[in-house]
Amino acid sequence: MDISKIRLDSPVCANYAYFDTAAASAATQKNIDAVTEYLQRTAEAGLYLPSFRKETYARIEQVREQAAAFINAKPEEIAFIKNATEGLCFIAQGMAWQPGDEVIIPDFENLSNLVPWLRLEQTRGIKVIKVPAQDSGKVAVADIEAVITERTRLISFSHLPNATGAIQDAKAICAMARKHGVQTLICAAQSLGMIPTDVREIDCDYLAACGRKALRAIEGTGILYVRQSLIGSLEPCLVGWWNSSFDFKTQQLSLAETARRFEAGCPNVPAILSLGEAVAYAQELGIEAIFERVRALGNFALERLQRLPGFELYGPQDAAGRIGIIPFNIKGVNAQALVRKMEERNIIIEAGHFMAHTIMNRYQITEMLRLSLHYFNSEQEIEDAIAVIRDTMQLQEK
Repeated sequence: MDISKIRLDSPVCANYAYFDTAAASAATQKNIDAVTEYLQRTAEAGLYLPSFRKETYARIEQVREQAAAFINAKPEEIAFIKNATEGLCFIAQGMAWQPGDEVIIPDFENLSNLVPWLRLEQTRGIKVIKVPAQDSGKVAVADIEAVITERTRLISFSHLPNATGAIQDAKAICAMARKHGVQTLICAAQSLGMIPTDVREIDCDYLAACGRKALRAIEGTGILYVRQSLIGSLEPCLVGWWNSSFDFKTQQLSLAETARRFEAGCPNVPAILSLGEAVAYAQELGIEAIFERVRALGNFALERLQRLPGFELYGPQDAAGRIGIIPFNIKGVNAQALVRKMEERNIIIEAGHFMAHTIMNRYQITEMLRLSLHYFNSEQEIEDAIAVIRDTMQLQEK
């Protein structure tokens, strides 16, 4: 992996040490160019110049094929979405729930994989079963299995929780669920583009991911994977042009038989083109190489952070159990003040509760600092960030 070239490809690296990929990463220049070139063509030729529109629709389907190949799915199983939250909601609202049906989620989930199910409790009478995670931030497969009943319909979980960085054993969870005839939904918002993801190997039924984080696409991008055999069982939340047709002679309405069933109206072409460029860039680097690079940076950062007096790490205590995300506090240091001090030095990190209140309660804190790494970061940037922490600690001691 040519880190110097990657950093040249990434304008953010010329301006900031950017450690907030877990919120949203920064796109490459080539990615932005693909979006602006398309928008410029729409300004010059209009959206519906026949040859241009034909070319655009063909490109959309090429991106669908790219995205499918990236996770070892079929193009027919991929829908374009705005973000992972939308994909989770499409599954939540699309399933044919009956009162008393159960969905299981770990207790570390943030609002996006919590509120859709709580809403179904209110509107359709389902039951949300929360499974406590271990102190490491991982949820044990046996603990999930212990709460499965004959009414359990779905297990929904984050592959990489945003507030712990603990890699979940997705394959083992899905294998256990299949043994019991329970469907699985993976939120891959943090993991797609950082952790190798093969939906055939994992054997999940659904997977929702955004493009703006580890994949480094622009905002408003994402994919929803739906196992082909289940597409027809889900009721689409949105219908109209693009995902349906109506025969005025026979008065027959028909919906797309592919995952395009979940896309209604004009596609968000700039976002889809950005997603395609992001997937291509990740494929060029190699997802295994990305994973190893981020893990090495995480080991480097964690080893140095642990030298700081008062350093408190949340989630897995060993580097092997986590990837990318390092949540922490420094005893006696105000988290928000440190974020501001970092920005003054052109270093971007984040602090907050990250919508993961159960995790905050478990660690008896109200907020945490989060250093989230990606392959374009450098060891020197990590050293610079730690130097700011040391300076801030010294100032507060005076």
